[in-house]
Amino acid sequence: MIELTRESLARVFPRAPQAVIEAFVAKQDVLTKAGVNATRTRLSYFFANIEHECAGFALKGLEESLAYTPERMAEVWPSRFPGGAAAVRARFGTAPSWQLKAFDEIYGNRMGNRPGSHDGSTYIGRGGPQWTGRDGYRECQARTGVPAVDQPKAVSQLDLQPEICAAFWAWKGLNAKADAGDFKGCVKLWNGGSNGLADRLHLMAGNDPIIQRMQSVDRILPIAKGMPGAPPTAKPPKDVVDAATVRERRVRTAAAGAGNEGAKQAGAAAHVALPTPVMAAGIGFAIAAVIVATVLIARKQQAVLANWF
Repeated sequence: MIELTRESLARVFPRAPQAVIEAFVAKQDVLTKAGVNATRTRLSYFFANIEHECAGFALKGLEESLAYTPERMAEVWPSRFPGGAAAVRARFGTAPSWQLKAFDEIYGNRMGNRPGSHDGSTYIGRGGPQWTGRDGYRECQARTGVPAVDQPKAVSQLDLQPEICAAFWAWKGLNAKADAGDFKGCVKLWNGGSNGLADRLHLMAGNDPIIQRMQSVDRILPIAKGMPGAPPTAKPPKDVVDAATVRERRVRTAAAGAGNEGAKQAGAAAHVALPTPVMAAGIGFAIAAVIVATVLIARKQQAVLANWF
């Protein structure tokens, strides 16, 4: 496993509170259990996303800011407020804390948040990974024992960030994305797609989130490579490769099954002299799908090998 030192962590997160640095040094076993520090690639992906999500643990209170102006809210959710800032004001008014009403509606009835409740403004992004939504907080609590549902601010507790971050990483199954060298796929799982990326673009001062993350990886990778320690095995074990190629293997199995079934039907049809162009086309498609899936599996296997350092 890769050992984390105060010096290396301070270089990755120069603005992080000392309590966070000390927690990660003292609780490295938490990351080890989640497999985060098994390879330098995993650490690089982990660090880059955490750095972006919470400004390297410098985000005030490790809590998503609700200090939106009507103009900014309309900019972030243009489809919800086609009338611009005026539509936001008409909907939520301008009284103090109008943003709470807005978040209750915008985040209501999704991510496990109950409609007509204050879940939307309660379960906002918190902690290093920015856990969001009642379902996310419930998952965080189940994985860490932190009373996240009843005490949401506990997710931002500085000395608990190793547990909070490792639990999110494990929940999203991000080892497989890192092992395959799929950084964009990692980001998509982390933050849920284009809407999440737009929010991140706004909260992190307007830089393209994917580019910023890739820059973060480029910056962090030499540091990660320089850390003491090595992967637990010289080559990635079979279960690691299997985890990275699970989707492709499912496609190949399904296509092979369809091809076999099509061949049986074509054989049966031949005995009664029925035309089988559709069957032949189906068999050909299945064979092509098997070939494509096999090629993709081989490429991912090579990617896992290349990233196992």
